Amino acid sequence: MTTTTVGVLRETAPGERRVALVPDLVPAVGRLGAKVLVEPGAGALAGHHDADYRAAGAALAGRAELLRRADVLLGVHPPAVDPAHDLHPGQVLAAMLRPHRIPYLVRQWADRGVTAIGLDLAPSVLPAGYPLDAEASQARVAGYRAVLLAAARLDRCLPPWGTADALFDPVRVLVVGAGHAGLQATDTARRLGAQVGAVELRRHERAAVAALGVGLLDLPGLHPVADDRELRRTLDHERSAWTAGLGEAAAHHDLVVTDLGLPGRMPPVLLTTAAVAAMRPGSVLVDLAAGPEGGNIEGVRPDTTMLVGDGVTVIGAGDLAAQVPGTASRAYAHNVVALLARLPHDGSLVADPVLGPMLVTHRGTVLHEPTGRLLLEATAAAGLP
Repeated sequence: MTTTTVGVLRETAPGERRVALVPDLVPAVGRLGAKVLVEPGAGALAGHHDADYRAAGAALAGRAELLRRADVLLGVHPPAVDPAHDLHPGQVLAAMLRPHRIPYLVRQWADRGVTAIGLDLAPSVLPAGYPLDAEASQARVAGYRAVLLAAARLDRCLPPWGTADALFDPVRVLVVGAGHAGLQATDTARRLGAQVGAVELRRHERAAVAALGVGLLDLPGLHPVADDRELRRTLDHERSAWTAGLGEAAAHHDLVVTDLGLPGRMPPVLLTTAAVAAMRPGSVLVDLAAGPEGGNIEGVRPDTTMLVGDGVTVIGAGDLAAQVPGTASRAYAHNVVALLARLPHDGSLVADPVLGPMLVTHRGTVLHEPTGRLLLEATAAAGLP
């Protein structure tokens, strides 16, 4: 990475407080042979001031200058810039891109000759991919935050409570889905003293839950599966078993965290409004899968709290990692440094087993297959060649 200039952009998304690179890791980027430019104020909301970056060896540059000079642009989200005027051919853009949500912007990056790398697309099944996996690092922060958010709304304390001769009943927590966020939520609730159970069909994730000493709740009619592909089939063909089983299970819990989704697909609705309304008044649910496409709970919206039935609180999580910007930014910055260390000198990205799956656009082509399909479908629907 000799003579490479890395630019750290200030985030502009509403509510976003993270930064892509923290001052402590600027020297690590320097050891890779790169110079670091930082947009003024980029780290302020995460507790990192411009003076901290200068002291670490970075230089400050306004947005226009940074976009012009940087060979590699770093962000948490895709930058709000005009690709045709603000980006240049051969430039690398690395962020959590969620490309299937922005297919037309992806097409513009490709047309401009930008190499876009999704830090949310790292193949974490490969040991070499895990250090680059920002989806995992940020999900763990979100899972932790989800339990604290629910605990603040719950009408009871999570740890065992009472007197020596009159202990109150423990708070019962159910976590649906034991991916990175769900597993962290499970561990956080367990450490806080709650009685925790988890619903998870994938064998690898079930083993991770069991390793925490947490019990697995099996739903009637559903059986363990090998991987995401089999889970997708189960969600498609056994949805009624999911909704009936989870509705029954939720009624016996005080706090429910849902985090069941598959990449590139709308989150499956697993808890109906009727099932939520049947829970004990004062219960709290947090839907970590909530996003623009919906969530695991019927009617949920991101960054929204609603009351259902006789006082059951449903929280659409949104991007909870942004609410813990110190830890989240540091974790993300480690993912960024791992990415920079892996970028080849000769530009041979496609053949790399880790970087290849992370490529969204490269050399004028959209390489992310789900996004490419969306663009082809839109082109066909418009009757264009």
